[in-house]
Amino acid sequence: MLPNAMEYILFLFFILLMVTFVQRQMNRLIQKKLHVSMFQIAQRLTSVFYMFIFFLLIVGFWYVQHLQKLEQKQYEQFAKHFTSVLASQLLQMDHLLLNEKTSEKNETYVRILQMMTRWQHEHREILSIYTIKKRADGKNYFVVAPETDYNHNGKIDEKKEQHVPIGTLYSERIPELERAFQGKFSMQKEPTSDAWGESVSAFYPIMDTNGRVDGVLGVDFDANEYNERMENERNKGIALTFLVFLISYILYLLLVYIRLEKLVFKKYREELEVSQQQFKLLSEVSMEGIIIHSQGVVLEVNEAACRLFGYSADEMVHMPIKELVAPASLQDLKRTIDEEDTYEMYLRKKDGSVFPAEIIRREYEYGGKKVSVTAVRDITERKKQEETMHYIAFHDDLTGLPNKELLYRVLTEHMEMARTKHEKVAVLFIEMKGLKIVNDLYGYSIGDQVLLATATQIRKVIGEEGVLGRWGGNEFVLVLSNMEKEEQVKELAYQLMEGMEEPLIVNGQEFFMTLKIGISLYPKDGTDSKTLIRKADIARHELSKKAISQFRFFEKQMNRTIHEKMQMERELRKALELEEFEVYYQPQIQLQTGKIVGMEALIRWNHPEKGMIPPNKFIPIAEETGLIIPINEWVMETACRQTEELLAQYPHLTVSVNLSPYEFESRRLVQKILKVLEKTKLPSHCLDVEITERMTMDTEKAIPILKRLKSIGITISIDDFGTGYSSLSYLKKLPIDRLKIDRSFVQNIHEKEAILPTIISLGHNIGVKVLAEGVETEQEAAYLIENQCDEAQGYYYARPLPYRELTAFFAQHTTKRSEGMDNNGYHLENSG
Repeated sequence: MLPNAMEYILFLFFILLMVTFVQRQMNRLIQKKLHVSMFQIAQRLTSVFYMFIFFLLIVGFWYVQHLQKLEQKQYEQFAKHFTSVLASQLLQMDHLLLNEKTSEKNETYVRILQMMTRWQHEHREILSIYTIKKRADGKNYFVVAPETDYNHNGKIDEKKEQHVPIGTLYSERIPELERAFQGKFSMQKEPTSDAWGESVSAFYPIMDTNGRVDGVLGVDFDANEYNERMENERNKGIALTFLVFLISYILYLLLVYIRLEKLVFKKYREELEVSQQQFKLLSEVSMEGIIIHSQGVVLEVNEAACRLFGYSADEMVHMPIKELVAPASLQDLKRTIDEEDTYEMYLRKKDGSVFPAEIIRREYEYGGKKVSVTAVRDITERKKQEETMHYIAFHDDLTGLPNKELLYRVLTEHMEMARTKHEKVAVLFIEMKGLKIVNDLYGYSIGDQVLLATATQIRKVIGEEGVLGRWGGNEFVLVLSNMEKEEQVKELAYQLMEGMEEPLIVNGQEFFMTLKIGISLYPKDGTDSKTLIRKADIARHELSKKAISQFRFFEKQMNRTIHEKMQMERELRKALELEEFEVYYQPQIQLQTGKIVGMEALIRWNHPEKGMIPPNKFIPIAEETGLIIPINEWVMETACRQTEELLAQYPHLTVSVNLSPYEFESRRLVQKILKVLEKTKLPSHCLDVEITERMTMDTEKAIPILKRLKSIGITISIDDFGTGYSSLSYLKKLPIDRLKIDRSFVQNIHEKEAILPTIISLGHNIGVKVLAEGVETEQEAAYLIENQCDEAQGYYYARPLPYRELTAFFAQHTTKRSEGMDNNGYHLENSG
């Protein structure tokens, strides 16, 4: 890897070579055309350009350094958070009890050594990890230093790779280490090299219970990733500098070229003024074929006109001009015979074929008499292109069906005809359900083929009736005219749904799609095309989300529903600004002990006029509008802040927060969570994020995201388990900590006795905890305890409580447990 300054010098050298080469080529062009140098025709512009490039390259060097400093700071923040998490766990594992005289058989030492070895194996970015303490004489010594596979050959075969015995002196004097002994996190600014490779060392103080530094945790990170990130930022800065240079250089050359063209044009104009009068006539009629005619008879033609019409010059001279015009355009000829104009008409060749032509006609004095000079151009290809462009403008490029613009026109025409015949027109807004899953699992190319197969199936059902168009995405619009009764529309809707019951065969695979059909009728539901389509869409939107095909006619009250949703969206935006949301918490109970181990954060909307609005009323609208992201960010920050306030009394408490699919796929998810944890000072292991099974369907995307979440110390739960789509074969691969059984499996337990124990056993077999949701009766609680379920939540224990009532519930719960209450009998729902 080259030094930073050397890379930039090579970049400057490349810029210099590029400018020198292009300037020489440009100068040759100018010399060839005007016999002067480039500096002579653009003196001021060239001077300004060189000054700009000089300052640009200076600023570019500063910008590259700036980007590297920002990346270095970000890496240091990551290392600080990482080491702080490890240091806090070392404190919890009584690391302060170890010293240079501790035996290596000491239980605490062995347990910490095993844990640090596991850390090292789980995080490949770590070269080595160790803890250091200071003796009374000021010398440093190793406390716990696991063995390290520096050469990555899968075995410990060098002395340095073996674990360092406790009490071994640490002879290196590193300033960063000494700063850590003063109670501050410290990290090397540049990688260090030795025979084992490059590394970047970070040190974090390990405090005792009195807040004094007891020891230091040292982590040597592999410098390859660090160097690669620095290199990427350096390349980004150089690339941006080059892009600015390239754009400015192109603009400069363009301005020079414009200046050159102006001067060249001026030169040519001066030369052409001499012969302007001689070529005036020719310049006015400079098209492919030229015909001079008078009183409807051809006098002269050029060779291009002979080729165009297929006649010889002798055949065309003295020919009546109307012989060259197609019968369909003879009326146009009579109308324009005495006019000077540009127009189009159809002409006829010698073989009888007809072609469209563009005509320019002028009158002149020629040979002592008045003649017409007509220029003819064959525009067959242009007409074909216009037809193609017209088709593209009004048809969908994938399906070839009419698009929105053409559908509006067709519907308007059908309504005009229906108005005179007193008939009805039906508009069916058809949504094809299931396409998103196909796109996610098989890719958009297969999804497009499934879409085409669906369109083909619909056209097969409707036959010659109506006009089918693609509205966009997975939506179609069908226009039906000549409708006398609504029963005809119902019958066709049933046929469409029945037609989709058969599988669609694409690439040898079967796909099952369902249709959601909204229907509006002319003139009952509207008298213009946009209104009818909009109301059919509203009817389609009102259908349930069940995975079956359905249809529904538009009804007047649907407009009110849409307006209510729009009103709720506006009120949701105000609710964020006016802080109308509240976080409620539902305690989570450890079934075998009755101890509260966590709580789930649930949002409530305390509307100033409508009172408390449940989540199922506004969360779907928040997801449709994208407001779910700022709402969930607020919930997470509030829950983390309030949980941190409870940790002093309940140190083992965790809080669960739901993630939306929009947040889960965000690139900045981990950074957002880290920012919240840092702002609220909540330890990362106290935060549990809940995801749904559907969010893990694409394991190739989900597993890296889950691993990044796990790397910062938080836990992960799968919510509503058993109702989603994930394959059990992939469940073991997901780095999760807990399964939350959906309440539907807990209710009516006797009807589902085989399912609930199976899910509990499945969770235990893959090494995760199992929590049951929606526990409402003592019988359900006892059943879960009997089947070894780990945790539970529900109204049997406590309803969701606001923060103040939650603290009272915790106090009452703690009091009852201390009084010896039965571990399995905490029915305190009304206690708050």
